[in-house]
Amino acid sequence: MTPAPIHPLQQRWKSFLIELLARPSYLLILQLTAILIVLHEIDTFPWTRLPERGLALTMLFVPRLMRSKKAWVALSVLLVMNNLWHWAALVNHEYLTTYWVLVCTLSLYASKPNQVMAWNARLLIGLCFAFATIWKFLGGEYLDGSFLHFTFLSDIRLSMGATLIGGLDGELPHNRSLLETMQATGEINPQLLQTSPRMALMSVALSYWTIFIEAIAALSFLLPRPQFLSRARYGILLVFIFTTYTVIPLLAFGALLLIMGLAECLHNRPQWSGIYLGTLLLLPIWMPLPQLLFAAVETVLLQ
Repeated sequence: MTPAPIHPLQQRWKSFLIELLARPSYLLILQLTAILIVLHEIDTFPWTRLPERGLALTMLFVPRLMRSKKAWVALSVLLVMNNLWHWAALVNHEYLTTYWVLVCTLSLYASKPNQVMAWNARLLIGLCFAFATIWKFLGGEYLDGSFLHFTFLSDIRLSMGATLIGGLDGELPHNRSLLETMQATGEINPQLLQTSPRMALMSVALSYWTIFIEAIAALSFLLPRPQFLSRARYGILLVFIFTTYTVIPLLAFGALLLIMGLAECLHNRPQWSGIYLGTLLLLPIWMPLPQLLFAAVETVLLQ
């Protein structure tokens, strides 16, 4: 039985991935990290981040700087300074990005940079999920579903999930308008947001799914035993990324996890490298696609 012919576009894509993966592993990771620094939160670009973005962009166009220890030390210093300056406004993955840039910097001082990147990537991913799981148990807002419930009702990025999963529609603009009014007027009296029984139930279900997948990811990356779980860590991380970021499109966080996962599998499980690299490069397409399709269908139906 002859195999099905490969489409020319598919063949070009495969060849492109092979060409990228043929580069020294540590260099590919450095380049992808520099791209992340340049494009990270580009839509809310603060001028204080111009130096780090400018340096990362220069490194991409000057090959010797990409391998320069001094350039990466400078980039690390700029990121740390910005973390200290904007500490009150930063979200979690921005600190994680700084940690990863520090890893890239230290790897250049090692005789085996690939090994340094892989070891630290596995540790950072595992600890990230471990602390996220612990926080969800300590905080309590995940155990009763209230955190996700409120987020679905108020965050415009979750409109698709609130409509498709929770059966909400006209209630969402009302909720957001109410919250905006409270912020503008300084209203402190409790206000009732509009919701549905299905939204409340699904918020609890999705909360426990999040706790489960994050706990499993933490165990798979941090513990060598059981072996079946450790070997499955690359697939588990992809399941988390696809099930989380198609609903909550956080491109920078998804890209960072994919870069760290790629750094780890390039050294330990090369057979996963093409999947991780392809998922990363196509991220700007597949991550916002569900939201865009939902918005298009909603617009057509409203007309």
